[in-house]
Amino acid sequence: MRFADPIREQSSVLVASHTPQLDTQSTIDVTVQDVLTMMLYLRKARDRAIDIRDRAPAGSYLEGVLKRTIDGITLELSQLEYLLACKPADASSDKKSKRRMRPAI
Repeated sequence: MRFADPIREQSSVLVASHTPQLDTQSTIDVTVQDVLTMMLYLRKARDRAIDIRDRAPAGSYLEGVLKRTIDGITLELSQLEYLLACKPADASSDKKSKRRMRPAI
Protein backbone atom coordinates (compact mmCIF):
# COMPACT_ATOMS: atom_id res chain seq x y z
CA MET A 1 0.00 0.00 0.00
CA ARG A 2 1.42 3.38 -0.95
CA PHE A 3 -0.06 6.72 -0.04
CA ALA A 4 -0.84 8.89 -3.05
CA ASP A 5 -0.23 12.01 -0.98
CA PRO A 6 3.14 13.51 -2.07
CA ILE A 7 4.16 14.12 1.53
CA ARG A 8 3.70 10.46 2.37
CA GLU A 9 5.07 9.23 -0.95
CA GLN A 10 8.42 8.40 0.64
CA SER A 11 6.93 6.10 3.28
CA SER A 12 5.39 3.32 1.28
CA VAL A 13 4.31 -0.09 2.48
CA LEU A 14 4.26 -3.11 0.25
CA VAL A 15 1.17 -5.27 0.26
CA ALA A 16 1.74 -8.87 -0.71
CA SER A 17 -0.34 -9.97 -3.64
CA HIS A 18 -2.59 -13.00 -3.44
CA THR A 19 -0.47 -15.03 -5.85
CA PRO A 20 1.29 -18.15 -4.61
CA GLN A 21 4.68 -16.78 -5.64
CA LEU A 22 6.47 -15.31 -2.64
CA ASP A 23 8.89 -13.05 -4.51
CA THR A 24 6.24 -11.02 -6.36
CA GLN A 25 4.79 -8.06 -4.48
CA SER A 26 2.65 -5.26 -5.80
CA THR A 27 2.00 -1.75 -4.57
CA ILE A 28 -1.36 -0.05 -4.52
CA ASP A 29 -1.78 3.72 -4.50
CA VAL A 30 -4.25 4.77 -1.80
CA THR A 31 -5.13 8.12 -0.33
CA VAL A 32 -5.55 8.99 3.31
CA GLN A 33 -9.30 9.19 2.69
CA ASP A 34 -9.25 5.58 1.41
CA VAL A 35 -7.55 4.44 4.61
CA LEU A 36 -10.04 6.36 6.75
CA THR A 37 -12.92 4.74 4.83
CA MET A 38 -11.36 1.33 5.42
CA MET A 39 -11.01 2.11 9.12
CA LEU A 40 -14.69 3.12 9.27
CA TYR A 41 -15.66 -0.21 7.70
CA LEU A 42 -13.43 -2.11 10.16
CA ARG A 43 -14.94 -0.27 13.14
CA LYS A 44 -18.46 -1.12 11.98
CA ALA A 45 -17.48 -4.76 11.44
CA ARG A 46 -15.90 -4.89 14.91
CA ASP A 47 -19.01 -3.35 16.52
CA ARG A 48 -21.20 -5.88 14.73
CA ALA A 49 -18.97 -8.74 15.90
CA ILE A 50 -19.17 -7.41 19.47
CA ASP A 51 -22.99 -7.32 19.27
CA ILE A 52 -23.11 -10.89 17.98
CA ARG A 53 -20.61 -12.06 20.63
CA ASP A 54 -22.72 -10.49 23.37
CA ARG A 55 -25.70 -12.61 22.23
CA ALA A 56 -23.65 -15.83 21.88
CA PRO A 57 -23.73 -18.45 24.67
CA ALA A 58 -20.84 -18.10 27.11
CA GLY A 59 -17.99 -20.51 26.43
CA SER A 60 -19.27 -21.50 22.99
CA TYR A 61 -17.12 -21.99 19.92
CA LEU A 62 -18.79 -18.95 18.33
CA GLU A 63 -17.76 -16.75 21.23
CA GLY A 64 -14.13 -17.87 20.88
CA VAL A 65 -14.08 -17.24 17.14
CA LEU A 66 -15.64 -13.81 17.54
CA LYS A 67 -13.19 -12.92 20.33
CA ARG A 68 -10.23 -13.71 18.05
CA THR A 69 -11.87 -11.83 15.18
CA ILE A 70 -12.46 -8.75 17.34
CA ASP A 71 -8.87 -8.86 18.59
CA GLY A 72 -7.57 -9.08 15.01
CA ILE A 73 -9.71 -6.18 13.82
CA THR A 74 -8.61 -4.08 16.80
CA LEU A 75 -4.97 -4.83 16.00
CA GLU A 76 -5.48 -3.90 12.35
CA LEU A 77 -7.16 -0.62 13.34
CA SER A 78 -4.30 0.30 15.66
CA GLN A 79 -1.75 -0.43 12.91
CA LEU A 80 -3.63 1.75 10.43
CA GLU A 81 -3.88 4.57 12.99
CA TYR A 82 -0.13 4.27 13.56
CA LEU A 83 0.57 4.44 9.81
CA LEU A 84 -1.58 7.56 9.47
CA ALA A 85 0.19 9.24 12.38
CA CYS A 86 3.74 8.53 11.17
CA LYS A 87 5.75 11.35 9.71
CA PRO A 88 7.73 10.75 6.53
CA ALA A 89 11.37 9.85 7.16
CA ASP A 90 12.72 13.03 5.56
CA ALA A 91 10.38 15.45 7.35
CA SER A 92 12.92 16.42 10.00
CA SER A 93 15.76 17.01 7.50
CA ASP A 94 13.99 20.00 5.94
CA LYS A 95 14.03 22.05 9.11
CA LYS A 96 17.26 23.33 10.60
CA SER A 97 18.31 21.51 13.71
CA LYS A 98 17.14 22.96 16.98
CA ARG A 99 19.57 23.16 19.85
CA ARG A 100 18.52 22.19 23.31
CA MET A 101 21.14 24.40 24.94
CA ARG A 102 23.12 27.39 23.81
CA PRO A 103 26.74 26.76 22.84
CA ALA A 104 29.36 26.98 25.59
CA ILE A 105 31.49 30.13 25.66
